Amino acid sequence: TGIVSVPTRTGAKGLQMQGLDASYTAILLDGCPMVGRSFGALDLNRISLTDIEKIEIIRGASSSLYGSNALGGVINLISKDKVKDGENMEFGMKYGTNNSFNTNVLYLYKKGRVQLSNSLDYYKTDGYDLIDSDLLNTINPFSNYSFRSKIKYDLTNKIILKANTRYFSQEQENSAEQGNNLLEGKSNINEWNAGASLNYLMFNDFSSEAEIYTTNYKTDEFLENLNGSLFDENYFDHTLLQSEIRNNFNFKEVNGIIGFGMTKEKLDRKDFSSIAHQDLKFIYGQLDCLAFGVVDIIAGSRYDNYSNYATEISNKLALGFPISKQLKINGSVGTGFKIPDFRQRYFDFTNSTIGYTVLGREVAFNRLTTMQNDGMLQSVFIPFSEINSPLKSESSLNINIGFKFNPNKELSFDVNVFKNEVVNLIEAQLVATKSNSLPVFSYFNLNQIETKGIEFNIGFRPNNKLEIKGGYQLLYANDIDVKNRFANEAVYANDLQTLESFKLGVNDYFGLFNRSRHMGNVKFFYQINDKITLNNIITYRSKYALNDSNGNNILDNYDEFIEGYTLCDIGITHHTTSLQSIQLGVKNIFNFTNPEYISNISGRLYYINLNITINN
Repeated sequence: TGIVSVPTRTGAKGLQMQGLDASYTAILLDGCPMVGRSFGALDLNRISLTDIEKIEIIRGASSSLYGSNALGGVINLISKDKVKDGENMEFGMKYGTNNSFNTNVLYLYKKGRVQLSNSLDYYKTDGYDLIDSDLLNTINPFSNYSFRSKIKYDLTNKIILKANTRYFSQEQENSAEQGNNLLEGKSNINEWNAGASLNYLMFNDFSSEAEIYTTNYKTDEFLENLNGSLFDENYFDHTLLQSEIRNNFNFKEVNGIIGFGMTKEKLDRKDFSSIAHQDLKFIYGQLDCLAFGVVDIIAGSRYDNYSNYATEISNKLALGFPISKQLKINGSVGTGFKIPDFRQRYFDFTNSTIGYTVLGREVAFNRLTTMQNDGMLQSVFIPFSEINSPLKSESSLNINIGFKFNPNKELSFDVNVFKNEVVNLIEAQLVATKSNSLPVFSYFNLNQIETKGIEFNIGFRPNNKLEIKGGYQLLYANDIDVKNRFANEAVYANDLQTLESFKLGVNDYFGLFNRSRHMGNVKFFYQINDKITLNNIITYRSKYALNDSNGNNILDNYDEFIEGYTLCDIGITHHTTSLQSIQLGVKNIFNFTNPEYISNISGRLYYINLNITINN
């Protein structure tokens, strides 16, 4: 509840949490960060779930442990481990609409001191087209595969060695429309991760772990004219190297962790004049204790020292205490931050088909000065002196207060009230127009935003065969500067039919773009008999808008909205044996589509899924 999948401008799929943008969520694989955010959000379609056992979700600012990009929350995907001696093999095969085919295999092994995990996943699809009137597909055909291997070896009873590697590769058709001509090409993604750690149990209550991890994300794409000549090409090559030492201890009901490390990061991109670098040294600590035998306290802090950016200190405090056996109250307050990404600092991009220009803050002054001296600018709207200083980091304050109530074994409730305040929000703003009247943009710390609301979840399980869960979120997401404008001055909008302007009232401000006021879900699980189970999930998202349509750069009640919609998925699984199953299902059973604004919902999808497990 409160987590929604949203498409980005590049067709990637990100996650919005508590009304905060997908770029503010840190994505981790077994605690290690993923890179490759070409336009802020990290595409979740790159991650195979073949060997994933569970997913941890931390809502709200979590920079006290995870640093930058954890301003809105953290999603950590944790892989499977073999617990008992022996070996397992799991096979899966899935076929569905759009000629989509997915097959995977997972091998788990454990004997004595050695544990091994290998997984391979392959996926292909013909894509789909929701708009017949243009030359383009909504999603072009693509195929990808990923391989992941993990080994754990107990050198002694006190020393454990771990190593892992992952490789992902994808090829997709690339196309664009210029006038009445279709430009075609290819887009390739290659990504790899590798890491190793050594854990030393020095005493029963103290252990130390040293870890080194590196990852690289690389894309290459091109477009060609009808005659085969090159029209455009792009590349993106992002590398991160991280080393870290973590010390865990336990002393008289106090659990703690102290860690420190460093990262080296670089990005080579077509629209950068040089390779961008960023070094970081960090130290953090967290304590978890039980005070007075009833109050659970978690307190943490982190210090981040960047080589060429301002230092950051992040803190978090969480409390939980029971009122009774059935009722527990929780609360937390934390700070988060996100330093300006490489794109916002070093971008030097001119669109090849339209012609507009976007300049990163640290190259904008010199580029605009040169353009002005060469007579390439028609108008200047912001003095160049205002862009001759670095951007500030975006920072947030997050508050959560809630309770969990379990009146009996069959029924459970939890309610959470939250508030996020983000300051120094970075956005692109018009700086000048070129002599051909096309705009030039750069990045500025402009706005302060606020998201607040309430999340409610209920679970009902009257017996072992039936389980029903439901959730609802009420969200208010506002730009504080816009709210102040409504309070202190007259704000107008243009009528979409007559184009005449009219005055707006205070209550006409709707909030931030791409945020729904209401979201809900219902999950239904029923075991028909010993071999057949039924799963159903219904999700609802109320109306929202992606851009302003009446000329005031504000989302108000008179703008054009994307109407609210409901998605319903249903699947029925037949366990032919305890180790084999076949599943038939339908996603988006109501066949909802919105071709103009929602590219990642393709309509009704049918699928069949086979799974086989072999144990030795």
